[in-house]
Amino acid sequence: MDLIRRYLTVMMFLFLYVPFMFGVAEGAGLGNNDIKVSYISKRHGNFNVKKFKLNHPINISQKEIVNHLVSLRYKKTIMGSKEEGVFFPAEIKKLAPLFVKAFASVNHKKIIHFELKSKTGTTVGDVFSFRNYLNWRFESIHGETYFQKNDARAWNIFAWKLIPQKGQLYFKSSENKRLHKNWMVVKLYLPVSKTTDGSNRESSGLIESGNIDEKTNQELERKLRHLKHIYDQGLIEEEEYKVQQKYLFEKLF
Repeated sequence: MDLIRRYLTVMMFLFLYVPFMFGVAEGAGLGNNDIKVSYISKRHGNFNVKKFKLNHPINISQKEIVNHLVSLRYKKTIMGSKEEGVFFPAEIKKLAPLFVKAFASVNHKKIIHFELKSKTGTTVGDVFSFRNYLNWRFESIHGETYFQKNDARAWNIFAWKLIPQKGQLYFKSSENKRLHKNWMVVKLYLPVSKTTDGSNRESSGLIESGNIDEKTNQELERKLRHLKHIYDQGLIEEEEYKVQQKYLFEKLF
């Protein structure tokens, strides 16, 4: 009886903890049922980056992340397809703060993996920082995988390709010099994207503002500096200065 009890105890331990140690722990991260941002080994997948010396963690602002997400564009290989944004504006608003947190926490042995479910399908990919660049690599966009291996009727084995913008280049394999058109190497501090299609105006607005709180705080900080300047010039009394300073600090914090 004791032997059976010990056997059951061991099996219960393996059932509960081994999956956590080797699977869930690696995939656990930020987000909810529709958006998952997690950390995985840089050796993961067919295109592992074990040779890359990653400079994680990094501090990157939400405004800079928004600019990256807006700048990512793609086009389907179907005749007549138009260039589109990889992410919708509503998705960018949700993803940006998660990526900021992820980059601040990920270590140099991991990359960031993301899965985003939407009405158009699931977008899956990885992002990591190498030198002064971010690498964005996608497995699927809006429910369409990059490789169309299962469709013998397709004239192209690729369902879509990313479209380089200013500050972006395709990743080139060192072995065969092949361009990976699902893998974009992007300057860490990317020039602000200038989109021309009307469908992406809201995304362009996200770049300009970053987020409402950030823009408001910058304005209040500017007013504090101006208040200090006019006080130093003797244009207001100390009592008035302290009253106005207290008012601005309360709005700021």
